[in-house]
Amino acid sequence: MLVIDEVYHHTALQISSSDLLYLIERLKVKKENEIDSLKLKIEQFEQKRRAEEIAYQSLSPVRKWFTGRPASHHQAVEYMVQVKERFRKMEQIKRRIRELDRIARQIAHPDIIERDEIELAPDLIREILQLRETEDAQA
Repeated sequence: MLVIDEVYHHTALQISSSDLLYLIERLKVKKENEIDSLKLKIEQFEQKRRAEEIAYQSLSPVRKWFTGRPASHHQAVEYMVQVKERFRKMEQIKRRIRELDRIARQIAHPDIIERDEIELAPDLIREILQLRETEDAQA
């Protein structure tokens, strides 16, 4: 199967359809692991934030008065960086996984595509080549 760069319209890779399907499935697993990692980081941030709040609430009123707390806008910015940006990144990764699923269906059902070639985005081709190199290096 020929992998054509959809931007530059040149052959980027020649690989069997089963190998390409395997690499796409590996990429999908890698992306799902990234999502799990992001979820774990969000959960750790939330636990840390809850622990800090519990510790602050357990202080006596005099200690609360002397204890410096970050301003609410600092907490909001920290929340945006630690949680919202990660959720946004998770959505991008999920979109990428759906795209990988679509491509896998095209490869698995050759009647959908007319010829023995498929057009892929340059960044996806780059990821496939990198994964292929790491797979070859490990073998």
